[in-house]
Amino acid sequence: MMKRILFLVLTTSIIFSCQSTLQNTEQEREAILAASKAFSQAYIDGNLQEQMSYYTDDIVIMSGGREMIIGKEKVTNYWTLPATVKVLEHASTPVELEIIGDIAKDYGYYEGKSLRNGTDTISFRGQYLITWRKEADGQWRMSADMWSTLNQ
Repeated sequence: MMKRILFLVLTTSIIFSCQSTLQNTEQEREAILAASKAFSQAYIDGNLQEQMSYYTDDIVIMSGGREMIIGKEKVTNYWTLPATVKVLEHASTPVELEIIGDIAKDYGYYEGKSLRNGTDTISFRGQYLITWRKEADGQWRMSADMWSTLNQ
């Protein structure tokens, strides 16, 4: 009888533990997707300070065909757009978002449109790979951001 009770307690405990983990993973996934969407909106709005808040201090970005850029200050300089450029649209669509503890792997496609010199609308699209890290304040931030354009 005691073995049966112990078995039921352990089984119930395992089931609730798995359900809790699944719920937590889904909450973390939603938090990352919200951060990604907010990053895109800040990029569209031209709010560089907000955009940079979604990167860790030790961020590394790798844009196709360029040397890697390391550190938030240098990355901020990279994202500072000339006055002749206005981002009209930007969105990323994950193909996979895998969360392992406080690290997440996110890869997929991005696309958008920008206006240059007030007259030229340019569409862009490509693929990306992002490593997200959950920091001490509970926020998910990009610690590595890599992308390359796809031929139109």
